[in-house]
Amino acid sequence: MSDQRVAVRWQDIDGLRHVNHVAFLTYLEEGRDAWLAEHGIARDEYVVGRASVVYRREILPDVRAVIVRCVAAEIGRSSVTTRELLMAEDGELLAEAEFALVLWDPDGHRSRPITDDERRSLQEDNLEALR
Repeated sequence: MSDQRVAVRWQDIDGLRHVNHVAFLTYLEEGRDAWLAEHGIARDEYVVGRASVVYRREILPDVRAVIVRCVAAEIGRSSVTTRELLMAEDGELLAEAEFALVLWDPDGHRSRPITDDERRSLQEDNLEALR
């Protein structure tokens, strides 16, 4: 498990003078992409099948970056369910999310099984998160 720092961009601020809720999804995606890459899963090798986000705090314009933390909550044959946290740099919880990811064959446009190496890496990451 590693935390990913993601920049907050000025265009993410909406008419209410805080980060728009849609930008939260982008921050989570950027963090998840980096985390999955650490496990040998490229950005074009997964699709989102389900997303659930609970927004806890707003992000104001003076915030320059957020932290994304991901862990594999369930590992199936060709899917991974993640639990993800979006936090301020001081650790304050901004949002909690769960994503059902389907591993993807970009050439065949269909799901693919998780490889043994990917599974092992995700499982080792989960053990590290428990320590």
